[in-house]
Amino acid sequence: MLVKLNEVQDDRGSLTCIDVKKWDQVNISKNLKKFTFRGMHYQDNPRQEKQIIVTKGKIIDFIYNLKTKTLETYDLSEGECVLVNRYSAHGFLTLEDNTIVNYLVKGKYNPKQEHSIIWKDIPDLKNIILSHCKESKLVISQKDSEGK
Repeated sequence: MLVKLNEVQDDRGSLTCIDVKKWDQVNISKNLKKFTFRGMHYQDNPRQEKQIIVTKGKIIDFIYNLKTKTLETYDLSEGECVLVNRYSAHGFLTLEDNTIVNYLVKGKYNPKQEHSIIWKDIPDLKNIILSHCKESKLVISQKDSEGK
């Protein structure tokens, strides 16, 4: 779900307030290269809800509903964000070098309950990624490439 942040602007620039009381963790993902892929991650027990905020650069954000097996995509630029419900896997593809993405996470991290879906196993996701870059240009971790 696309979310609009409350931003106040004046001659100096802007200020955006985010209510952090509902979040258990804040993650910052710095991505040096265009076509960096991170995902498709989700966690059981506790399931996690996330708010994804692009603070620099551009991404295609992917939310894969684990119940309906449907994929939602969002083109996000600086200052834009989406909510990821707790029954979805999440990932993104950077469209610019030096992209920074912040995650606000509800639900404590539990590495024993973390899972990853192989991006090629979701046909719509595979088609979108390969429409932007050749597989040889994709920057991806071994963990995300192999799933878990």
